[in-house]
Amino acid sequence: MPGVPTLPRLLRALRPAYRVRSVYERVLGTEVEVQVVADSQAQAEAAEQATLLEIGRLTGIFNRFDPASELRRWLDRPGEAVTLSAELLDVLRQADHWRRVSNGAFHPGADALGLEWQAAARQGHLPDAATLSALVTAVQADPWTLHGDGTATLHARFPLGLNAVAKGYIVDRAAEIAAGMPGVQRVLVNAGGDLRTLGPGGVTVAVADPSTVRDDAPPIARVRVTSGALATSGNAHRGVEIAGQWYSHVIDPRSGQPVAGTLGVTVVAPDCATADALATVAGVLDAASALALMDTLASCAALIVTADRQVRVSARWEALTSP
Repeated sequence: MPGVPTLPRLLRALRPAYRVRSVYERVLGTEVEVQVVADSQAQAEAAEQATLLEIGRLTGIFNRFDPASELRRWLDRPGEAVTLSAELLDVLRQADHWRRVSNGAFHPGADALGLEWQAAARQGHLPDAATLSALVTAVQADPWTLHGDGTATLHARFPLGLNAVAKGYIVDRAAEIAAGMPGVQRVLVNAGGDLRTLGPGGVTVAVADPSTVRDDAPPIARVRVTSGALATSGNAHRGVEIAGQWYSHVIDPRSGQPVAGTLGVTVVAPDCATADALATVAGVLDAASALALMDTLASCAALIVTADRQVRVSARWEALTSP
């Protein structure tokens, strides 16, 4: 009869769920938390191991500091059409997409500009204006070409970083692998505050106040994420000091200058790669422009803490984050 639970469904509802929760250090350059709820302990542990294997496999593709990684090997071959894995091509496509959508506020070349500021800070002065201007001009050009036949040619002759998409992409793939395994009911993968959850129930996330370093400070918001993703970006406590002046580590690739108007950003989205990229974009744009962009994107929302400690949210924030 319609609406009457079958015997297997009733038995599953009565059977206790099994949960595993583990925290791992130095994965993806940060702490990674994995939670799995499944019908049996063995199924939960198998899903957890599959999650870690996928994280390790994808890290082997995207870790640009590893000379053996696929990304590093491609970065070492500028000017050549190189056959790339489906995973690396996917992340390059997503980076292209967000570079266009944000009108250049998102750009993998921002890493090169950040390195220029760090080098100048070590010498105790601001970056040379002419050098910085030339690098900004170089960054505006297309960093690569995707040829449509599984190959890509790198044009950039400066450092590139894909972490603003790749980290979320790895979290997504790891969570999806676990969620597709037998008996798994619910999955959470959290990499340093960038998280993806799949399955019923969701998770409540306390959004830390970016204006303070106190561990006991009350959160500025509590966010409910159900079968979706959340990512954060902040510049309040990371950066460089030059001649007594503090400069954010977040660099606007359009100007080469550190961002000053935003302390922190939290984004919710259907997947972590999207949330990760949008958190980067919103951290570069001024608050009004960032919120206007969010309002054009279905199923995405943002909370922004401005430099004067105002909390501003996009139109869909309450609808997407309330219990």
